[in-house]
Amino acid sequence: LKMAAEVGHMMSDPVGNLKYCFTPLVAYIADTPEQHVIACVTDNASAVSMAVSNQFGDPLRCAVRTASKTRQLLIAVKRETRARNLSSYFQACRKRQLNGVVSPFWLDWALTEPSSFLTPEVLHHFFKMFWDHDRKWCSRMLGADELDFRF
Repeated sequence: LKMAAEVGHMMSDPVGNLKYCFTPLVAYIADTPEQHVIACVTDNASAVSMAVSNQFGDPLRCAVRTASKTRQLLIAVKRETRARNLSSYFQACRKRQLNGVVSPFWLDWALTEPSSFLTPEVLHHFFKMFWDHDRKWCSRMLGADELDFRF
């Protein structure tokens, strides 16, 4: 798939006509912990932006976490910890909100941006959104007893 994304591959469509196709990575459905592993970030950082936990919910939008930025951070960590022990490598990663993954699978995949292809697991995210935000808002507006009575 990586090779076909870069140089293309001849494939037949359902009718049998040959088409020159490319296979970019356009979607990877994952829950939040798996998104952090794929994006090579720590639990307190966003997988799709450069925001860290104390910036979540800020009205100002943070920069997008791009593949090139992640690559630059990984190179900086490798330079800083050249020929040192593993604990110094992980310390350098933590300073940059990286989780220690040395070579992510998407790094050499043509036209791949984790901030674009990482998509939330819809059922989990909607459920969590409802219970963490909407239900609390309704409870504050109506009161716990009234909400209990209605539902």
